[in-house]
Amino acid sequence: MLRKVAMEEIDVSKKRNQSVLICAGEVEGASVYHHTAVVGSSIEFAPDTGYFHILILIKGKALFCTSGNEYFYDERVSFVPAPDKSLAVNAVTDIQVLEIKWKILEDDIHELAGYNTKFPLIQTYADSKQYRDRNKSEKTISRVMIEQRNIPRFCMGSVESYGYDLVKPHGHPMLDQFFFSFPENDMDVLIDGEHIHMTGNVLMHIPLGSDHGVEVIEGKHMHYMWIDFMVDDTAMARLDTSHIATGLMRSFEKENKK
Repeated sequence: MLRKVAMEEIDVSKKRNQSVLICAGEVEGASVYHHTAVVGSSIEFAPDTGYFHILILIKGKALFCTSGNEYFYDERVSFVPAPDKSLAVNAVTDIQVLEIKWKILEDDIHELAGYNTKFPLIQTYADSKQYRDRNKSEKTISRVMIEQRNIPRFCMGSVESYGYDLVKPHGHPMLDQFFFSFPENDMDVLIDGEHIHMTGNVLMHIPLGSDHGVEVIEGKHMHYMWIDFMVDDTAMARLDTSHIATGLMRSFEKENKK
């Protein structure tokens, strides 16, 4: 029986400044926003020691300004400012930015000190570490966008392939999870035996503990982010053992995949 699946599609057809809360209340302590800004405008984030603001530049060119420094990106990038610092994301072109607002718990402060994370935490998408796991084919390119032990109880990555390909159904009750589909994505999510079609700019909450996978048919592009929130102490061990670094820097563009 299919459990209730929360999913929302973002309308990006109109050029405008907007910030939309999506799939509200699905994961305790987490809020997800989709921001759009037209060229010449900006998205402002005030200092906020109660939350991490994990940002992903989905589309466009942007100038990130924080702690007196500027960082220009014309590619996909993950950017996490220090919680006690303000941030402005200036739109050099029209941009789309996904924000995961993740509540900081009391124990997180001590844990973060042990990680020795340097803020702003920045990871360009093209240079993200690639990994493999037993649920995916050799064709698939999997990336870690924010690795475990950088932000407490959190990690994030992506999966990319072309059809036909399959991410075998699997479950992980120690990890609560969102999927966010990049604009070019066109695939089916398999949840407890049911198929749910997922195109671009969609956020989906994977029901905790469900068997879930992904299927992409011939001629279609699978490209989505997984966003993990650790709900118990076994989550870290699972990530450590299931994500095996490949040491490669593959891209479908280099492999001439259309």
